[in-house]
Amino acid sequence: MKKCLSFWSACALLVVTTACTKSSPARPSETGAAPAGEAVTSATVNGITLTTPTLVTPTAGQRLRFAEQPLTLTIKNAVSSGGSALTYTIQVAGDANFTQIAYAKDGVAEGTGGQTSLKIDKLAGNKDYFWRARANSGGAAGPYTAARTFNVGPEVVLQAPTLVTPGNGANLSSNGLLVVNNVDRTGPVGPISYRFDVSDSTSFGSLAFTRTVSEGGGQTSVTMDAKLTSQATYYWRVTSSDPSNQVTGPTSSTQSFRYVPFSMSDAGIVNSPPDLASWPETAKITSINFTPGAFEVEFDRRDGPNRWPDVVPAGWDGALQYTLGMCAQTNGSWFCSGVVQFWYGRSLHDSAPPSAVGYEWFYDPVRWGPLFLHQPNEGDLVGIFVGSGNLRDGQNITRGSCPRICERSNVALVPWTNGFASYAFSSAVRAIATARR
Repeated sequence: MKKCLSFWSACALLVVTTACTKSSPARPSETGAAPAGEAVTSATVNGITLTTPTLVTPTAGQRLRFAEQPLTLTIKNAVSSGGSALTYTIQVAGDANFTQIAYAKDGVAEGTGGQTSLKIDKLAGNKDYFWRARANSGGAAGPYTAARTFNVGPEVVLQAPTLVTPGNGANLSSNGLLVVNNVDRTGPVGPISYRFDVSDSTSFGSLAFTRTVSEGGGQTSVTMDAKLTSQATYYWRVTSSDPSNQVTGPTSSTQSFRYVPFSMSDAGIVNSPPDLASWPETAKITSINFTPGAFEVEFDRRDGPNRWPDVVPAGWDGALQYTLGMCAQTNGSWFCSGVVQFWYGRSLHDSAPPSAVGYEWFYDPVRWGPLFLHQPNEGDLVGIFVGSGNLRDGQNITRGSCPRICERSNVALVPWTNGFASYAFSSAVRAIATARR
């Protein structure tokens, strides 16, 4: 009697007139859908009267991201005049007539709290779907609800990143760059980020360095500025993700490198002040932009009120501000030299084509000795720096005989390329030496 009263209450609220007696139609349609508006409908089967459940979520016309799967369908429980526990049939189809069933499940046990939920299998993306449900009491099946639509958006797929620098088994120096090719992707991707992990073991149980950065143009890089053990072997890998679509791609392969700290103090100084390594490091390289025509080097004391002052070198009739230089490895040893002189306002493009530095920078065997005609190969690690005033042919200049100011930047270590690549570094300014000569 209690079940029947509960049923009558539901019917009255929804203005549906169905008696809890056998005088109702003996065999209503078992597959008929509820009318438009998804109002609760009832039918009597084998003397048991059932109402349709009410579809709750997904809501009508709801658009769902592919990554939100697996979806959970939720219905408000039906009401029955019978004494058996209710179960439910839930169907999802690719068409309104439910001839293209994408997912279906019978015998779903009724949930508590007045609602029943079912987590379904993953559906294909970029597609509209229709879903419906009905209640079952013993052998009696009630009518289906009206079909409701929802949409599953296109799938976003990220491929595994490809590690570029350092190569497997290569050396990495202090403040060196980890470089990865941007991932291939399909679907409507959002902003992609890359997580770089470095560990002293292949299990990556503990991390010596980890950082997540936004995607760069063509390649993405990060400065490896962790405190590592000299000459030790480390392992690195990269994982890409699209947070806006809640998608994380597969992790890259793992490669190893040996950490070999770079220090200008350990490098040979060629055709530049011999004590260049000891000059105060008061400037910071902020970006290096490679193109086939030049490599443009920007630093934080090139312009502005704190820029390096102009100096007129001996024998010059004009002022000079700074010299662009390079540190490179040859025969297993590092050598550094300041080469291209820049007066204030000279274009950064005037460095030289990257493919031509061997004969445009180091063309004289007497002055550049071990760097004579040295042309870095694609991917070789080089150090880029600038120094105040004239560093070229400056073997006789030392801090003690500095004409006005003897300062230099850090050495930014980057993989060499004859093509296109851009590297940005922190713009934090190092302590500025107060002494001026």
